[in-house]
Amino acid sequence: MQLNAESGIKGAMARKECEYVRVDVFTKKPFGGNPLAVFPDAKGLTTKEMQLLAKEMNLSETTFVLPAGKSSRADAKVRIFTPDMEIPYAGHPTIGTFFVLANEGMISVRDGVTIAMMEAQAGTLPVEIHSSGGTVKKVVTVQCVPEFGDEFEDIGLLAQALSVNEKDFDLERAPPQLVSTGLPWLIVPLMSRKAVESITANAVAFSEVVGRLPENVVDVYATSIDPVSPSATTHSRGFFLSSGSVLEDPATGSASGCLGAYLVHRRLVEIARRATIINEQGFSMGRPSRIDVEVRMSDHETIESVRVGGSVVEIMRGVARF
Repeated sequence: MQLNAESGIKGAMARKECEYVRVDVFTKKPFGGNPLAVFPDAKGLTTKEMQLLAKEMNLSETTFVLPAGKSSRADAKVRIFTPDMEIPYAGHPTIGTFFVLANEGMISVRDGVTIAMMEAQAGTLPVEIHSSGGTVKKVVTVQCVPEFGDEFEDIGLLAQALSVNEKDFDLERAPPQLVSTGLPWLIVPLMSRKAVESITANAVAFSEVVGRLPENVVDVYATSIDPVSPSATTHSRGFFLSSGSVLEDPATGSASGCLGAYLVHRRLVEIARRATIINEQGFSMGRPSRIDVEVRMSDHETIESVRVGGSVVEIMRGVARF
């Protein structure tokens, strides 16, 4: 069947167009860190369309920026989608999104630190934009006060899920535990970087581990205090269950915040009013990443805030038409 010119023009005009920017987060070099797609003006998109676009991008997360609600007093509302679902918060999407908003002039920044507010499902959270000479150097997301959940006691199953040995765990000092600073992760410390790098996820056992966690928790973060870089604190890998498969994340801001809180809570790092942790990730994927974590303590040695930050680079931009 042949369409006439008029109907073809009408069909073309009916398509939606939405610009996006692709960035790499937690790196100063392109092709490192964790890739992110940001739709800086998502007005007019339905939730279904956002989910389809996130699936089309096929990244760990894609963000959509909308006007904030008046009651939130935020600078922007950010909705965060994996290819499968919307999530309440994530670190690298927050950092990458506010880098884009600053670069696009959608948020005014000055040299030094500009504090912006993000409305997300997890709440209204501050974001620090560090600039110098008109250039954004670093973005820091202030996460929620940590919540410490149950320890995961079936070490045999967890070892099977990660294809490691039970002797690779240090259960007395650092048992696996559920931690959330906005998005819950099962933090799984191992004895060495070698053990972390040896992980090959077993999808069947991993799915069983997820089945024993609270609803919608699908993420496991393996780490060791045995980094590659002398300036780093930890060497980590992040895994999540998606559509029955176990996928790896090259740099995970939400999990890094949980990890920092865990290390301070367990007294596995030097305790100070401001404990600084440098977490490296992505080495096994050829996307080395540096994630800066700061855990601030009160006078009573309780955690009062967790900050996660890093550098961002733009890698490409385009237009989605559908």
